[in-house]
Amino acid sequence: MTQRRGIDLLRQGWPFALLCLAASSEGWITDNWPQAGSTLASETVACALAAALSFGLPILLKPKAHPIRLSTSSAAWGGALILVGPAIGLFLMSSLGPANRVLALALTPVVVAVAEAALGTQEQGLSARSLWPGLAAVSGLLLVLPEPSLASPLNDAALLLAPLLTGIGCTLFRRHSLEAMDARENATATFAGGCLLFGLGTAVQSTLQHTLPAPTFAAVAIDLILTLLSILALQRLTATQYAARYVLVPLAILSLSLFQVHATITARSVTCAVLLAGAALSLLRQSGRREDEPLNVVAD
Repeated sequence: MTQRRGIDLLRQGWPFALLCLAASSEGWITDNWPQAGSTLASETVACALAAALSFGLPILLKPKAHPIRLSTSSAAWGGALILVGPAIGLFLMSSLGPANRVLALALTPVVVAVAEAALGTQEQGLSARSLWPGLAAVSGLLLVLPEPSLASPLNDAALLLAPLLTGIGCTLFRRHSLEAMDARENATATFAGGCLLFGLGTAVQSTLQHTLPAPTFAAVAIDLILTLLSILALQRLTATQYAARYVLVPLAILSLSLFQVHATITARSVTCAVLLAGAALSLLRQSGRREDEPLNVVAD
């Protein structure tokens, strides 16, 4: 029984573990390889490739697989918001730095808790138990990160919209992911919706800047990996559990920076790490109202 439970846990959790690892490494890669930085154009290409893989790979593996019927369901658009939310600063062409972005996305668990309570997907409704992990994560990050400047309206909008869009997208995706479409159709529609939104943003940005975007291979590769793993992970976890990503990633970055840079360990950094670890553990231990079957992005 214990071995079977371990296998089921591994089957459910491997995309999320890889996602957190990839997201934690993204900052280090872009610091050492600026060309790998994400842009609206690279996100557009990544979503298009993800949609093509989700659509075509099952057909190649299973020639008799039924054709996909794309839909504009809440799950598909919710998935698109998950992809767009963390990149909202690119849409607004704001100067939002990585630290402020991490701080803003740490509020995603709070948005998820409020959205789930509003949609009735939590048995106990809105409670301190569902709110404290996100608030604890933000409190911990404020101990080690500079407070965000509220002087720029674009930065203010990005700080607000990043967790709002991401949290609402997570909730909508999980609430409707088992309705109307199977997992493959759901994933393909999500990637197509993300491609549409990023493509529109790229077109508007190109018009305003009078430039033709040319995404690099490295940027597209990183965005593609994160895009695929994001939907794979969310198909296997609840929205609350998935939101732990925005707590675990800064925890991993903080831990690596302390060990690699050999920085002096302070009371602030230790308190931050404890708050982030406690918040992540609490989020991962919370389960939804029902036990959802693990889904798959590319296969039935």
